[in-house]
Amino acid sequence: MGEPPELCDSDSSDNSNVPNFTIVLTGNSAAVQFGNENILLGEKQSNMENAEISKIVPSQRKISEWHVSVINMIDLHEDEHEDHLISQLVNENEIHAFIFVVRLGLLTDADKMGLKWIQRVFGDKVFPIVMILFTYEREEECDTIKDDLKKNPVLEQLLEKCGGRYHTCNKMMNNQSEMRDLMNKIELLLAERQRKYRKHTGRENGKNTYLVS
Repeated sequence: MGEPPELCDSDSSDNSNVPNFTIVLTGNSAAVQFGNENILLGEKQSNMENAEISKIVPSQRKISEWHVSVINMIDLHEDEHEDHLISQLVNENEIHAFIFVVRLGLLTDADKMGLKWIQRVFGDKVFPIVMILFTYEREEECDTIKDDLKKNPVLEQLLEKCGGRYHTCNKMMNNQSEMRDLMNKIELLLAERQRKYRKHTGRENGKNTYLVS
């Protein structure tokens, strides 16, 4: 709550070790292909027990001109983790965006459970910084995305809550252009939040804060 996060200057050498933003990835691992070529996630992490949640360390990724801190929570909703431990992990980091990963054209029961989990753990306040990331295996799948959304009222409602924000990328997440465009969209989201905050308060934001006001 409080003030929105301030964007870092990616051209400043003084901020070379400071992430431009920190993002949380949630969703179903079936929508992602982990591996060394995966620009956003890299190799798949081993399953964690409840006691190890607090030891999750955000991975630092260099994507185009951005330094990004990535917290991988994909599939955590499928295990019986303590919600308060996960919430605490988020509270300890300044989260600028949540990315919910969904396989394009397929909304599984696990996906629906993941959506309920996000809302239960973080509340409705999280939706202004959620972006849906649809993944595909064949590029031509993207041609019918709007029709697919119209056929799925659950996704349509989710997109409405998220302000219609979504992005598409291949399942391997190894395309530099797609990842750069995703970072652009996240940066625009942060800039819009800053603009609304300044308009609402009539002042510049100070220290970064996590989540939403």
